[in-house]
Amino acid sequence: MRTAARETPMPRIMLVLPPAPAHYVVPPVGLGYLATSLRQQGFSDIAILDGQKLRLTRKTFVEILLREQPDFVGIQVFSSGFTTARRAAQLVRQTLPNTVVVVGGPHVTATAERALLDLPEADYGFCGEAEPGLPLLLKPGAGRSMETLAGIPGLIYRDGNVIRTNPRAIVQDLASLGFPAWDLMPPNTYPDSPQGAIYRNFPTAPVLTSRGCPYDCTFCGSPVNMTRHYRTRPIAHVLDEVELLCRQYGVREIHIIDDMFSLQKERVIAFCDGLVERQLQISYTFPNGLRLNSLDREMLLRMKETGVYAFTVGIESGSDPILQAMKKGLTTDFIRRQVTLIAECGLEPSGFFILGFPGETRGDMEATLRFSRSLPLVRAHFSNYLPLPGTESTRELYERGEVQPGNWDALAYYDVPYAPKGMTPSELKKLQRKAFLRFYLRPRILLKLVLEIKSLRHLRGLVSRARDYLLSRDRKETFLT
Repeated sequence: MRTAARETPMPRIMLVLPPAPAHYVVPPVGLGYLATSLRQQGFSDIAILDGQKLRLTRKTFVEILLREQPDFVGIQVFSSGFTTARRAAQLVRQTLPNTVVVVGGPHVTATAERALLDLPEADYGFCGEAEPGLPLLLKPGAGRSMETLAGIPGLIYRDGNVIRTNPRAIVQDLASLGFPAWDLMPPNTYPDSPQGAIYRNFPTAPVLTSRGCPYDCTFCGSPVNMTRHYRTRPIAHVLDEVELLCRQYGVREIHIIDDMFSLQKERVIAFCDGLVERQLQISYTFPNGLRLNSLDREMLLRMKETGVYAFTVGIESGSDPILQAMKKGLTTDFIRRQVTLIAECGLEPSGFFILGFPGETRGDMEATLRFSRSLPLVRAHFSNYLPLPGTESTRELYERGEVQPGNWDALAYYDVPYAPKGMTPSELKKLQRKAFLRFYLRPRILLKLVLEIKSLRHLRGLVSRARDYLLSRDRKETFLT
């Protein structure tokens, strides 16, 4: 008599966003896509643990691990949250020694083989888009021979004393990924702490409609993470997701988090037309910004008619030589014309600026401060230059010995991990403070900001941002300690 073969049980999977020193709390869309990719391959026991939302402590995290007993823990790693990500991996290893720890995210992608050296508690890592590879790694009964591991796209793994990285996966058909697993991170349970600080309606939800950026900005980590190969979701697929978020979760404002949403004008117009056809009465905006040379009057007016009220554009500098060094592909004259056009269309433009770019002088930075105040902007964000791993400008700094890899936690927008020659980090921080104060301490700008405050929690979030950007202070670890 034959005995029926025993099925290998499906593993329990926990995807974790460790708490980090970010100013916003939004659903981790990247983990949501990973959860959906696992479900598509038959995995069912999946949880998303948003440590940022829960303000996760060591005690609570250990309690959750002991209660849930996951077989696999995937940890999303951002450079600015490196220490808490490593602490999360350590806690998993100490609490559940047999649990497999996998790391991924922007920092792991940018540092590749080094990631497993910096995170020795991790068993595996993923470089780039992990939706195709993660289900293959976690597949029950597949085994993990070197031959098997070598066939998993984007996988970072140890082969004896050697760390190997497989060729990255680049997902061409973004619609095949489905929607993020919104049921595991319901947007209507998140606080009013959006990425762009300001919102008009609540609840909000982030939506990603494309991946990749074809431009050459030397400071930007986006092409490192998602490559320069630009890919888009069909607009009907995007609208289906927006409709689901509105009908099922009561979302009233969409934050499109693409790096390059407006690259194809016909696609933008189709999105606007679709909102009207489906009678989706929402507001929407772009916290990651829109590129100025992709905008024209027709597009701006159509977006305004269908719910856009404000967005940020990447200006970066008020010095043409620095814009050229950044490979921004813009001039100050062009920037002024485009920002003026946005304002003329009845929209509220905000600007991203960078201070302390390699080779920048104090005079260049003062020009940026003057330029920001001369434009019809309602808000401005002044970031110190960050030597993000994998970018062209950072590689040049490494080669010249001006910056060394490591000290990842300092790669937060309010820290000063690098200052150009002729300036100290303290002086650069003072200049950042001066930029914010001179821009916002104008009656018209300050009054508008005050009128945009929606709740006491929203006010506390804005005060926290202001404190970090204006004050030089030691950041104390409060999570997973």
